[in-house]
Amino acid sequence: MFWGTWAVALANVQATFGLSDGQLGILLAVSIALAGITGAVISHHAERFGSGRMLAGALGVWAVLLVGAGLAPTLAFFVVAFGLTEVAGGCVDTAMNAASAARLMGRPGALVRFHAFFNTGALLGAAVAGIVLHAGISWRWLWPTLALVAAALAVWTRRTVGEATLPALPTGLAPGASGDGGDTRGPLRRLRRDGLLLLLFIFALAEVTEGGVDTWGVLYLRTHLAAGVLLGAGAYVVGQSVAALTRGAGGPVLGRLSPRIALVVGGSIASAGILVESVSPDAVVAAVGLALGAAGASLFWPLVMSDVSRVASRPTSAVGTFTGAGYCGLVAGAPLVGWVSDTYGLNRGLQVLAGAAALVALTSLFSPALSPHTKRGG
Repeated sequence: MFWGTWAVALANVQATFGLSDGQLGILLAVSIALAGITGAVISHHAERFGSGRMLAGALGVWAVLLVGAGLAPTLAFFVVAFGLTEVAGGCVDTAMNAASAARLMGRPGALVRFHAFFNTGALLGAAVAGIVLHAGISWRWLWPTLALVAAALAVWTRRTVGEATLPALPTGLAPGASGDGGDTRGPLRRLRRDGLLLLLFIFALAEVTEGGVDTWGVLYLRTHLAAGVLLGAGAYVVGQSVAALTRGAGGPVLGRLSPRIALVVGGSIASAGILVESVSPDAVVAAVGLALGAAGASLFWPLVMSDVSRVASRPTSAVGTFTGAGYCGLVAGAPLVGWVSDTYGLNRGLQVLAGAAALVALTSLFSPALSPHTKRGG
């Protein structure tokens, strides 16, 4: 819901603080970089004290910071509050991914369906934001209201989830032990041993597109094609609805796909959709392109995470590292698209995203590392 409200209210936030596309990209890059680094570091501790406890604590802190970001009186205050909000949100993201991947290990279809809840929340957040803004209510009410939901979730998570989210450990292993003879190597060295290092870099590139669709797609409709807030929100809602249906109803089928097929198909659809949005002078056609772009990019995250949790020697740590890589992709894409948009126009920025999606599909197609599901590592 947070990202849904962000996508729709972004133009209002930009106008409130007088941010250019380039400045907006830098703000996103710095905030997401801090979130990714923090999440990756904390993920290793989650194996020791439990991802459920980590998730509850991160939700509580996030709720407080959402209020600060929504009510920030000045640009300087907003930059700090938004950055800290992203850090807390990154911890929520990491803990949630680690917990769900551990519980649903060996059930990729179920993990795909679980990620459909993200798209459901995003479309609900976008729909609410569209209605609120169309009614003339300030965007500043959106995040403090959402903070109440996050606070309630924090309490509920702490009381009901607990330590049940910890990955199942072989008999005789203490929490935090790797089960691989006391392997103390760093996460990148373990991923290389498991045959996942190349997938890590391809996944980071994929997230350049997935994050960019959410941020720049609706902004382009509202600011450059003069689409109203309801059409902009509606296009995003349609895209997230398609993604939710694809992940939810198609989970069993998608769960049998290899990461290669998921990245090739998702990258191709996302690239075509974003390209259509960037070249069409008609707002409705561009909105259809945005919906296709969001739907194609929705295949990236859940299937890659499912494969990683299945083949990695230390699943929780690996999922945390991949989550950090995803945030790095968001970091790299935000200032690049912002700079291109300021210099050559936002339609060119969208074409950068389309090119990144096409590169994901092409690289995955010819990558020997992305073979059908086979156990890697020793």
